[in-house]
Formats: sequence, C-alpha cells, structure tokens
Amino acid sequence: MRLKQVSLVAALSVVAGLTTATVGTVAHADDVATLPLSGYAHLVVDRAHQHVFISQGAGSTGILVTDLSGTPVTTLADEQGASGLALSPDGGTLYAALSDGGAIVAIDTATLAETARWSTGAGSSPVSVAVAGGRVWYGYSAAGKGGIGMIDPSAPAPAATPQPALSQWTAAPLLATGGDVLAAEEPQGSLSHVATFGVASGTASPKADTLVYGGTATGLAVTGDGKRLLLAAPQQLALRAYRSTDLAAADPAAYFTGGSGSAPGSVAVDTDGTIAVAGSSGVYLYAGTNNLAENHLTLPSGEVAPDGLEWGADGTTLYAVTKDASGTYRLNVLDAPKLTDTDLALGLPQYAVPTERFTVGGSLSTRGLLPAGAALKVTRDGTALPDVTPGADGTFAFTDVRQDEGAYTYQVAYPGDATHRPATASLTVHVAKLPTDVVGTDIASANPGSVVFTGRLSSQLGLGTFPQGTTVRVARRDEATQQTVPLGSVPVDPATLRFTVTDAPGAAGTFTYILTYAGDTTHQPSESGMSFVVASYAPALTLNAPTNATRGAALSFGGKLGDGPYAAGRTVTVSRKDAAHTTPVTWTAPVADGTITVKDTPDTGGANTYTVTFPGDAGHKSATAVATVQVSRAATALTVTSSAPSYAYGATATVTAHLGTTYNGRTVSIHATPYGGTKTLVTTGTVDANGNLKATYKVTRNTTFTASFAGDYRYAPVTATRAVNGYVKIATALSGSYAGATYSGVSYRVFHKTVKPTVTATVTPNKAGQCERFQVQQYYSGAWHTLTTSGCYALSATSSAKAQLSLTNALDQKFRVRSEYERSTKDLGNVSTWGGWLYFVVRT
Repeated sequence: MRLKQVSLVAALSVVAGLTTATVGTVAHADDVATLPLSGYAHLVVDRAHQHVFISQGAGSTGILVTDLSGTPVTTLADEQGASGLALSPDGGTLYAALSDGGAIVAIDTATLAETARWSTGAGSSPVSVAVAGGRVWYGYSAAGKGGIGMIDPSAPAPAATPQPALSQWTAAPLLATGGDVLAAEEPQGSLSHVATFGVASGTASPKADTLVYGGTATGLAVTGDGKRLLLAAPQQLALRAYRSTDLAAADPAAYFTGGSGSAPGSVAVDTDGTIAVAGSSGVYLYAGTNNLAENHLTLPSGEVAPDGLEWGADGTTLYAVTKDASGTYRLNVLDAPKLTDTDLALGLPQYAVPTERFTVGGSLSTRGLLPAGAALKVTRDGTALPDVTPGADGTFAFTDVRQDEGAYTYQVAYPGDATHRPATASLTVHVAKLPTDVVGTDIASANPGSVVFTGRLSSQLGLGTFPQGTTVRVARRDEATQQTVPLGSVPVDPATLRFTVTDAPGAAGTFTYILTYAGDTTHQPSESGMSFVVASYAPALTLNAPTNATRGAALSFGGKLGDGPYAAGRTVTVSRKDAAHTTPVTWTAPVADGTITVKDTPDTGGANTYTVTFPGDAGHKSATAVATVQVSRAATALTVTSSAPSYAYGATATVTAHLGTTYNGRTVSIHATPYGGTKTLVTTGTVDANGNLKATYKVTRNTTFTASFAGDYRYAPVTATRAVNGYVKIATALSGSYAGATYSGVSYRVFHKTVKPTVTATVTPNKAGQCERFQVQQYYSGAWHTLTTSGCYALSATSSAKAQLSLTNALDQKFRVRSEYERSTKDLGNVSTWGGWLYFVVRT
C-alpha cells in the first residue's frame, strides 16, 4: 500500500513501573486527491479505461473525469445537472441522468464522447439511473410527482418512456439494481417508500411495495444475487437490510456504522458480497451476512459524502468521495480495504531483574478470524530472538534473561498475509534489581539480659526469590552514648523470609538495632533501624522467714533476689517494726549472687515485721518484700464474772473482768453481745490494783460478755467470756371488775359472780407465735392452791394472749391469776418467765 498524502501511524505508550510498550496501527487511505467540485451527486469507477466519473448534481454543467488515483483528466461538458450515473454491463457506456437537462445521456467510456441523449419529457427532472434486464431505468419527477422510466438501448429507435404502472411516486425515486431486481426508494418523513421489481424480462414486474424504516435515503443498493435491499438513511442508527421479495427485515437486519448518531449515508456492495457502509464514524466493512464488522476504515479528513462509496471492478479497491468542513471534496482510493486489521499488544512482565528469566506476554487480535499458525518475529534491540506462534486465542509469550541492569527494547512483528494487514509492537523493559525492605517486627523480650525480636526481609510486591544462605547484618546503637556495637549476621529463612535477633545489652536504655541487607544479583540492598526501650529488670524478691520465733533467741532467715547476676558489694536494707518501736530498727545485709541472709534477735513479742528493700542498680529496678514473724509471749490469766446468772427484762448486770500478771500493759476491754445483736463495747480501761475492771449493762435478752486483753511486749493477748440469761417482761391485766378491796395489805379486784373476767398477758420483746400459759389459784385452809393451769396460747402479732375465767360457785372466794412465757426451742434470745400475780374476789 502507498501513503501519498497523510500517515495515520500512531504510537501507544503503556507505562507500568519501569516498563513501556508501543503498539502499531495501520493507515487505510492509500491515494487521496483533491477534486475540483462545486457539488457532488454520484460516483462510477471504470477500471477498464482507468477512469472515475463524478457527477455534481443540479446546477452543474459537466461530469468530472479523473484517473484511478483522482487526478483530473477532463470534464464532460454540456451535461446539465448530471446526477445519477451507471455503467452498462459491458462497461462500454456510461449513462447519466441530467436533472437540469430533462434527459438521459449515453457516453462512450473509451472516447468519452456523448453517443445518445434521450429526452425524459418537458418539465421533467431525472435524478437517478440504473441498468438491469437489458434496459436503462431512471427515476424522475415531473409536474410535482415522481415516476420511473425505461429506455431500451437495443431498440431501433430507443426512447425514454415513462412506465405508467409505476407512476404512484410523489417524488423522484432513488434507483438501484442487482441480480435482475430493480429497487426504488423515496422519502416519506421518518420512513421510506420502497418498492422492488423483477426486470429480467425487460419489463418491471412488481415484487413488494411498502413503507420501511428509512427517511431521506442517500444510499441504496441491491446485493448481486438480488435477494437483499440495503438502505442508508442518515436518520437511522444503522444501515437497514430488507428481503427484496417482501421487504421484510433481512437477517441480519442492520449493519452499524459506529455509536449513536453515526448517520449511515452511503453503501456499496462488491461482487463478492462485501458491504461497505459509511457514516460520521468512518467506513465499516462487513462480509456479506456477517454483521460483525471486519474492518473500520478512517479517512484523512472530512466525512464520506452521501452516496459517496463505490467498489472498483478489481474486487479489492474501494473509492470514497469525502467532504471536509471547508467544503473541499477529495477522492480517497483504498487499495486493500478488505484486508483485516491486525493488532499486536505486548503485556508487561511481572518483573524483570538481572539473572532471572522473565516473561513477556502478548496477543494478536483481529476483527475476523485469527491467522492460523502465524509466525511472529521477535527481536531485542535489533538482535533476533526465536520466533513465537500465537495460540488459538491469539495469545503468545516469550522469555528472556539479562545479566545486567538496563533498558531493553523488544519488538514483535507480524508480516501479514493474504487477508490480514501486518502489525508491529514494541516494548521497553527496564531490567533492574528489585527494591527490598528489611524490618524488625515482633519483640519477644526486651530487658538488659535478653533482647529477642524477629524481623522480615521482603522485596517489592513480594517478587523474586532469596537464595539459601541469605543473611542480615545486625548492629546495636546505644542512643544515650551513640556507641554502635556490631552483633554479626543472622540467617534468613528462605521459606518465610524471617530472621531472629538475640542480644544481651547488659543495661537498660534506648537502643536502635540497625538491620542491613547487602543485596544480591537480583535484589537491591536495604537498611532500617528498630528502636525500643530496654527497661530495667523488675526483680522478684522473696523471703523465707519462719512463721513463729522465740523472744530473745537468735533468728535467721534467707531471701532471694531474682533476675541476676548482681555485682559484688550490693546490699539490701532490712528494717524491723514491732510493738516496742514506732521507728523501725534498720540495718543492711549483703547480696551474694542474689542470695540474702537476715539475722536478728527480737526482744519484743508479738508481730515483728521485717521489710527488705533492694535499691536497684543500672539494670535492675528496686524491689521490696515483707515478712511477719510472730515472736512468742507469756500467757496471763483473764476472767469475767457477772452479778447474777439471769436478769429480769431491763435489769442492770454488773460485770467484773480480772487480769493476771502482765509486763507493760494493764488495759482490758469489756464487750456485750446480745443474742441476735452486734457486739458492743461496754467499757475499756486500766484494771485497778486488784486487777479488776467493772462495768454495768442493762440486759433485755440472753447476753455474752467478753473481756479482752490486747497483750503487751511480753504477754500474749487473751480473752474470756461470761453468758447470762435475760427474762422477758410480762404485763398482765384483768378486765370486768366493778370495785377494789384490800385484804391483809394485798389489793384485790372485785367481780360480780355473773361476770367472766378476761385476763390479758403482753410479752416484751415481741414473741409472736410463742407459747403463753395462764395459772389460777384459790385461797383456802390458810394457803393458796392451784385450781388450773391452761394449755398454750399462741401470742398474737402484738405479742399478747387472752383467757376468760368462769366464776361459778366462786361467791365470796379469794383467787389469784398469773401467766408464763414458755420459751420454745426456736427462741434463743430469752428464757421462760412467770409474770406477777393479780388478786380478785367474787361478790353477789
């Protein structure tokens, strides 16, 4: 292919990381020539005579003739308003419809001379012409209507004859023929009026007549077999295809010319069925009934003019008239548009490092079938590498290895074949060592005697492999002194890329561990630091003191200070606190490899508390431990007595505590604990010269008295208890008497013999539910005799019980009544109690 005017070669640069790829595309217009046209109507190619005929439509006066590259040869003058053009089947005659001349003319294609002119009638305007069935057919308008006419060039006296049976057109129809089928189209708003006719016999036989999707069609074609009608109307989104027999949608029904608004305006069908359709997005080529575009052709400038496509008779060349924004027309000659575009794309290798093999992938693609077994030529910086063959899906890959860093350019070339265009692609691979990162990660321990942490060596994106024996150098820098100490190298596990650092700095402080990876043939070196604070040991201090010791005797016990070793000369401070010393007694003891021995002779009995303190050093925090030893004391006597074993409710008890021999303490405390109550201090004081301490306490229930001596320097604490009983309080009342009397100094209540006295007993504290009994006695023979003792009366919620007395046969008799609270096993707070007597007599 030749590029005469414009090159459409473009370069696509794909950058990822340090790698670039360049992919080639193809220019499609081989010859482009500017045409001296004021307008454009139609195009016919006469390859036999190396001419292109171009009409300019209404208002023009001639037909432009160029050579096959678009260079003007001549203009056929006196062809007023030449519009539609058509060649005879033998290519010897060009027919032209003169829209301004009202005629159809015949021009000899060899001599370029007009040989015949047939008038289409006064006032007529023919706009299209087609040849089929040995006849010349033309579409015209006259008197505001359209029609189709016919000329028989072989007749003795040929004449342009309107066809009355085909006179239903409202405007001059656009004509096309193919396979002895004549098709006619006229616009009807957003639709097109289309009709097809069989013309094999020389006369037009109607086949179909209807409205279809169209509009103002500017391109009309019939396939060579006469089976399909192709309609290009800019109002539609795609070229429409219909069956010529019934004008129903063909299969496929549409051929697209790009996206929305691409306005298909031209169509041309080659003898092999290849369809070329042009719109605002360029020219698309389809292989007959395959509606997947084989090629998409772009032109140097402008868009294809309406009805501006024509195939040459050689079956390989497509001619296109374009018009740019300035109104300039050009003839574009495409020598091989049917060759399918091929694209080569190269994929970036995952990574490319010295000494390691890397892979460059790619793909060969086309709109048609992939070229089977295509051999792709591969070079690196101009040096040939082994050819590579794409797979069935078009993908391929090749490998290479470079020993040194640098930029290497790879080119893959496809030479093309009988049906595919050549293509090349290039890729620049920057071979470089992979960046690495070496970092510390998890800290297992960080103290002066043991620093252990793990780290990880990694490469960019985890690429590349590290060989067996890879190491990381380690150094420790003391941030306080800025002194750096090399620690040697640690191995890297090639499977996990982890390593472990173990150190013993011997002191606390802030340290930075410097990790250095030296790199290798495929990896860059790297270095990082991991800083952390190494804290002093917090040693555990334990004491093994005895629980008890003898006062005045030598005492020795040991201790242990952990997290050694400890420097010679270290000591601990020992202090003892006891009852005799408000300020502890203090001394020091040596630390021998963490072992401590405490020696003492305690002279004060009771709790002796030993506190051992290590003050800390450069690598250890301070530590303290406490042990308490109970030092023996002598026993002394302590008793507690009460003034009585039992007490009436609310009576005062006198309690006496007696303390025996002591050393320097004579204080005794007396507490009272009533049943169900809290222990309460009654008194605290120093015993008298006889060793006694007295206290008084009101008893309301069973009570335990406790005397306690807290002990002194030489005598141990001691306690003693005394339990006493408490009676309840019983209030007894008689009701129903009418007077009182006194006998022998005793007060009596006086009742009528008909009255039944009520006796009520109330118990304090509340003993609801407990037992209350009543006892009645009569006085006779100089003494009191029991008449009756009742059974149990349950005390009410208010702790009271009632009983009635019958006075039958009691006239002039003396009686007395009392009640008893009888403690149950549930009552541990008080003991059983009798109430006082109530005396009464009976009168008439």
